[in-house]
Amino acid sequence: MYRVLAGIALALCATTGLAQAWPAKPITIVVPFGAGGNTDTIARLTASHLTKALGTAVVVDNRPGASGLIAAKQVLGAPADGYTLFMATATQVVTAPFVNPNFNYDPAKDFAPVVNIGANAFVIATKAALPVKNLGELVALARQQPGKLSYGSGGAAALTHLSAYIFTKRAEIDMVHVPYRGGAPAMTDLLGGVIDMYSASPSEVISQASGGKIRLLAISSATRSKELPNVPTIAETFPGHEVTTWNGLMARAGTPPEVLDRIAAEVLRMKDDPVVLQKLDEAGVVPLFTARAAFGAQIQRELVMWGKVLKNSGIRAE
Repeated sequence: MYRVLAGIALALCATTGLAQAWPAKPITIVVPFGAGGNTDTIARLTASHLTKALGTAVVVDNRPGASGLIAAKQVLGAPADGYTLFMATATQVVTAPFVNPNFNYDPAKDFAPVVNIGANAFVIATKAALPVKNLGELVALARQQPGKLSYGSGGAAALTHLSAYIFTKRAEIDMVHVPYRGGAPAMTDLLGGVIDMYSASPSEVISQASGGKIRLLAISSATRSKELPNVPTIAETFPGHEVTTWNGLMARAGTPPEVLDRIAAEVLRMKDDPVVLQKLDEAGVVPLFTARAAFGAQIQRELVMWGKVLKNSGIRAE
């Protein structure tokens, strides 16, 4: 009995000691996409804030590929000590289980939610040469030419793909999906008139909208965007339509709760930083700053929702 109690005491002391000493070395935030874009922007804002708050270097490590599974597996292969964090999106956590044949982890059990930082919707953008000026005209044209119009995405089963897929199903139109290796080449081909439509994150189109090469027809949020107030919602044409994604900080399951609480407390302070809020606004990101328990509950709800949408869709990640 004495040995058992002594062992428990030593384990508790070790955990407490880790929490008190943490952080004792640099921290890495793994990003499942390349540089640029909302997820990378949010990761770098978070890294900058944590570097100052924790007094240690926090660096961003971009690991694109396989719809984010490369990044996810890197985090899951690291020790559960809070030194390797994951700036995850809905793709790696709530949609991958249903569309990726190489998916081999349980997002609800293998990751520990820390803070859900922000969400963004998707903008239906078309090439300027397409003879449509609003969403209704796009739907009418697509119905007149089933299987003739195309839409690009950042990759098969990426959220830019899934958001467009859900829109086409709701609008009852048939368009050809053209997957790219990331959002940048998809946007390049939209600007060049190679593809007809792209369901983009706001940050991808805000800077391009004034150039005259693309048209912004609608946004997938429930309400109009602060940054794009003249762009109607898809819900104004198809009531109830809403598709958004999120960017949340996660750690490997098994990370000491004291460490998770420390990280969460510091990240939640970002919501009081006007510079952070301005940067999020500029990227078309709606600040959430959802704490650990609520973030975990959200993931459980979305796993159920996306499962219903995707199980019989035939969509598979490359």
